[in-house]
Amino acid sequence: MPDQNQPKAPAFNPKLKDAIVALKAENNPKNLNAVLNELVRSPLLAPANFDLQGQSAPTPGPDGRVQLPPNTKINLIMVNSPEGKHYYLGFSDWDAVHAWQKNPEQGRQVIMLRFDDFANMVSKNPDASGMVINPGENSLRLEKPLIESVKKTKDEVSQKIAAQLAEQQARRIHPGDKVTLVEPSMLPDALIDPVCAVLADAPGVGSAYLSVMIVNGDARSSLLVLDGPKDDKLFSAVAKAARPYLMGREKKIDLNITTSISPLGQQGMRGSEPFYRKGIGRIMDEDDDE
Repeated sequence: MPDQNQPKAPAFNPKLKDAIVALKAENNPKNLNAVLNELVRSPLLAPANFDLQGQSAPTPGPDGRVQLPPNTKINLIMVNSPEGKHYYLGFSDWDAVHAWQKNPEQGRQVIMLRFDDFANMVSKNPDASGMVINPGENSLRLEKPLIESVKKTKDEVSQKIAAQLAEQQARRIHPGDKVTLVEPSMLPDALIDPVCAVLADAPGVGSAYLSVMIVNGDARSSLLVLDGPKDDKLFSAVAKAARPYLMGREKKIDLNITTSISPLGQQGMRGSEPFYRKGIGRIMDEDDDE
């Protein structure tokens, strides 16, 4: 019986191979983007030569992987194009490796890398013109400018996401923060109606409340309190319904969602009137009727 505690190798991405086949059948920007989207999230295999510097060869573990000794030199195998250009090799899975390694002289040592690893090597090696994925009948050659462009875009997106997460973290309520909740003077239809439509299909929610949340006197956001059990799937659906209104304003508004059992939720319900009740739907107030 295999040891359940042994580490497992990352799963290969079959969509990458399918995307390459589709691109070979019809070369267009849409199919190329599909390949690149799968490539940046896929583990790749790369044939290499290991120089152990006189050290003893490591023994493979139960999962087939080995821990290389310190100071081991790794040289990735490259292929040459008819034009004399040099390309790193990447394989989507072991079947692609075995199909290429029919000649024993090509070696059998293989390491697992990511797109970022190849992009960094291509960028730093002046002799590298790019990389070839699955050399053979369905091979795909990516030139250095395209690889560097994809890497730059990927890094920019990652930095943007990191910045957004940092901003969200900074806006979270911390111990000692002064939180004030006030009812909005008017409920915007563009926000409330889509949220009520989602809540109508959520039988566990008895009512819903909306407040303006002020943290430490200046951090403003909206607080939505749902009188029901916590449901991450429902939270996601409500946030999706509210996003067009929140993002469409001149100044973006954050929406915090909680339940009635949380201290913040109880504070948001205290002295407030719900805008939604189960079995009734949206509750119209005088301002809404005007």
